[in-house]
Amino acid sequence: MKTILVPTDFSKCAANAMTHAMALARETGAELTLLHVVFPNEGVDNNMYNVFWSDEYMAERTKGLKQWARRFQRQKGNQGIPVHADCRIGFPVPTICDVAEDIHADLIVMGTTGATGLRGTFLGSIAAGVMSNTQIPVLSIPKQAVLRSEYNAVFATDFRLKLDSASLAVLTEVLALRKSLLHIVHILDKPGLAPDPAREKSIGQKLGNIPHDFHYLHDRDITQAVSNFLEARDAGLLVAIAHEHSLFHRLFFESITRRLAHRVRLPMLTLHDAVT
Repeated sequence: MKTILVPTDFSKCAANAMTHAMALARETGAELTLLHVVFPNEGVDNNMYNVFWSDEYMAERTKGLKQWARRFQRQKGNQGIPVHADCRIGFPVPTICDVAEDIHADLIVMGTTGATGLRGTFLGSIAAGVMSNTQIPVLSIPKQAVLRSEYNAVFATDFRLKLDSASLAVLTEVLALRKSLLHIVHILDKPGLAPDPAREKSIGQKLGNIPHDFHYLHDRDITQAVSNFLEARDAGLLVAIAHEHSLFHRLFFESITRRLAHRVRLPMLTLHDAVT
């Protein structure tokens, strides 16, 4: 892992995401790029005269971004971590995705709940938008998430796994850093269904050297089953695959499963399939 992008709105949630990103950078030797997105009408009162002050406004926002970064660089163990500041005018989702591509980011680390008001949407629904519109792995950090040196990782799967090489590399590195076994969970939501050893073998081959095991739960309520398993294992990371119509979408983009998204208070690593 060489480059990590961290979008921020300066909220407490963004600060927690930055704490996690700094730890990853410290452990991997990666560089961080901090990104603050300024909405096109921010700092402008729809007065033509004020438009001429936009450069000055952006300079102030960039200065504030650099000061915010120095708060973390001064913390114990963080000295010497390269942090670049980038302030852009635009709309958050496309801007974050574009910058991630521009800097060849290996990972995007961002919070999932931001401040109130207009900017409050920045690290809430926008995090979901970024997950759905980039091929770069996204580590989303809830405000309540605690940084752990070791943890259990849980991957809720429908057994469709065709990870791209970048996603597989990030997953391998993150799990190794946190000394984590990957608990693969499949929910059998219909009577009479049974585990399929052939699918276990296939997914095991694709995961390569990643230590993992398999768990099967019989429950019609997938949301509740996954939530219960996370709690029982004292999980520190939820792994999701963002392919269309996957368990990820059933868990996080359909109305019935938004309850789980609100319930989960641990980091989530969203990975992507190889483009075919």
